[in-house]
Amino acid sequence: MPNPLSRRLRRRWLPQGLAVLLVVTQIQGAEQAAAPQQAPAAAPQATTPPTTPNPAPAQSAAQLPVEQSLKVRVLAGNNEMNDLERRIMAPLVVQVVDQNERPIESAEVVFRFPISGPSATFAGGKSSVTARTNGTGQVAATNWMANGQVGPFEVHVNASYGNQVGEATVSMTNVTRVVAEPKKSTAKGWWSHRWVKVAVIGGAALAIGLGVYFGTRGGSKGSGSTVTINPGSPGVGAPQ
Repeated sequence: MPNPLSRRLRRRWLPQGLAVLLVVTQIQGAEQAAAPQQAPAAAPQATTPPTTPNPAPAQSAAQLPVEQSLKVRVLAGNNEMNDLERRIMAPLVVQVVDQNERPIESAEVVFRFPISGPSATFAGGKSSVTARTNGTGQVAATNWMANGQVGPFEVHVNASYGNQVGEATVSMTNVTRVVAEPKKSTAKGWWSHRWVKVAVIGGAALAIGLGVYFGTRGGSKGSGSTVTINPGSPGVGAPQ
C-alpha cells in the first residue's frame, strides 16, 4: 500500500519540477538562438598544378629586322629615251640578287613613276605596279606609257623578299622623237691611200729640185744639162 507521505511529496514537487525543467529548456533554447551560427566548414580546395609558360612562337618575317641585303640591277632602261610621237617606250627590266650574287625568285618588285612632270603611267593611270621575279631573278615593267611631257625623270624600283629589301633608280627621258644617230663611215679617206702620199711627196721634191737647179744656173742658154726622174720613188736627177 503506497505511503501517504510519498504521495503528498509527489503531488507537491512534481509540478514544480516540471516547471523548472521547462524554464531550463527555454533558457537553453534562447542561448542557442543568441549564439552566432558557425559557418559551415569550407570544402577543401582542389590543388591546381603549376602552369608552365608556353614556348614563344617563332618570329614571322614581318617581326624580323629589315636587312638592306638585296641588290637590284638595272638590265634595260637606264639612260634610255621614250619616243612620244611614235609611242615607242624603252624596255624597263631589272634583276634581283642576294649578297652572294644569287638570283632571287618570287621577290616582290615595285616600279614607281613620278606623279608630276615628265613621267609615265601604267594601265589604268596608276603611277606604280607590283610584279614578281622569275627563276633568274628578272622582272620587266609592262603595260606602261610615257605622258606627253618632254624631259628627264627617274623610276624608283623597290624589291623585297622576306625581311630583305633593296632598291635602285632608273633614269629615263621623254623626247618628241628619237633621232637615229648617223652611222660612222668605215671607208678610208683619199689621203689614207699610200700611192697618193707618195705622189704628193714626190711632186713636192721635184718642184724644189727644179727651183734650186735653175736658180744656180742663172737660166743660161744652151746648157746640155737635163732633169731626169728615176722610176720608183720620185727624186731629182743630178745634172749631166
